[in-house]
Amino acid sequence: MKNVNRHIIFGAVILPIVLMTFYGVALPNAEGNECQGVDTVQANCPNVHVEVRPAYLPYSPADHTYVKFTEGDGRWESFPCFGKCTGGEILSDTESLIFEDNKKIVKYMASNKPCRWPKLYYLAIGVCHQLANRSLFHTGKTVKNARMYWWSSFFYYTYGDCFWPLKQYCFDNCREASAALGPWQPGIPPGCGPSMSEKRTPAKPDDECLLYAKHFGTLKGVKDSDGMKALFKSYRNDLFDLFYMQRVGDRTKGNYLPILLKGHDELLIGKEALDKRLLKMDKLDKDSEIIQAYNKLFNDTLSTLSDRLPPDIYAQFFGLQKGQVVDVGWFLPSDE
Repeated sequence: MKNVNRHIIFGAVILPIVLMTFYGVALPNAEGNECQGVDTVQANCPNVHVEVRPAYLPYSPADHTYVKFTEGDGRWESFPCFGKCTGGEILSDTESLIFEDNKKIVKYMASNKPCRWPKLYYLAIGVCHQLANRSLFHTGKTVKNARMYWWSSFFYYTYGDCFWPLKQYCFDNCREASAALGPWQPGIPPGCGPSMSEKRTPAKPDDECLLYAKHFGTLKGVKDSDGMKALFKSYRNDLFDLFYMQRVGDRTKGNYLPILLKGHDELLIGKEALDKRLLKMDKLDKDSEIIQAYNKLFNDTLSTLSDRLPPDIYAQFFGLQKGQVVDVGWFLPSDE
C-alpha cells in the first residue's frame, strides 16, 4: 500500500511537468516572471539579441526565436514572440549594442499591437521568426540563421505576410507606431567604444532589412488595397531573388527562380482562402481542422516544388530534403 501511495504521489508530481514540457508552458520562477532576471556576468553595454530553442516540442526541427534585452549591469528582459522566453542560446549574427532609450522600442515591437499580432492570426501573418525580425528591425538584424527560417520566410517573408483584412497588423503600421515612441539612436552607446567614430557608426543592416526599406520606406499614395498588393508582389519577387542568390547562387537563377515564384503564386490563392476562414474563428486550437488544412496546403506546395526543381536546388533553397514533411504544429504559439 505504501508503494502504491508513493507511485501516486510521484505520478502527481511528474505528470504536470511532462505536460508542461509537451505543451511548451514554462514553470514560473521564484519571482513569478521567467522573462526577467539578472546575469552573473555583466554585459557592460546594453545589447539586444535573439535566442533560439526547439520550437514548441523538445524534438522539433524548427527553432523558436525570442528577443532578449540585456542591461549593462546584467539585468535582462526577454520577449516571448508567442512562445518561451528562456532556455535558449544566442542566435549568431543577431546581437547589437544599443542605447538604453532604445529598449522601449524593442519591447514595443516585440510585445504590442500592431507589431505583435493576436496569436489567432499566427498562421496568417507569420510565426515567431517574423515577430523577432520586427523587433530587430531598427538594428538591421534578422533571424536568417534560425532553423526552418528558409521555410518560414518563403511563406511569410521577412516581417510577415499582410493582406487587406489584417492591414492594421502590417509592418508599415508597426513602424509608424514605433516612431511615435521617439527616434532610434544608431551606433555604439557612449562608454562602449574606444573612439567617437566607433560610437557613431551603425552596423550594416542585413540585405533583407535593406530590401524591405527600399520597397516600403515611403508609402505615400500606396495605401489602397490594389496598390499594396502590387507593391508586395514587387517586393516578393525581389526578396526571393535575394534568397536564391544567397542560398543557391546566380548560375541557375534564370531557370528555377520563375518556378519558385509560380509556386508561391499558387500557394497564395489557397492561403488567402484559409486566412479568411481563420478571420471568422475565435481561437486557434492545435487540433482544429483548419490547422490540418494549413498543413496540407504548405506540404502540397513543397511537394509540388520538389517535383519541379532538381533535388539539390530544392534542398539549397528550403533547407529541406525531397519528401520531408513540415508540421505547422512546430510553430504554434504556446503562450496565452
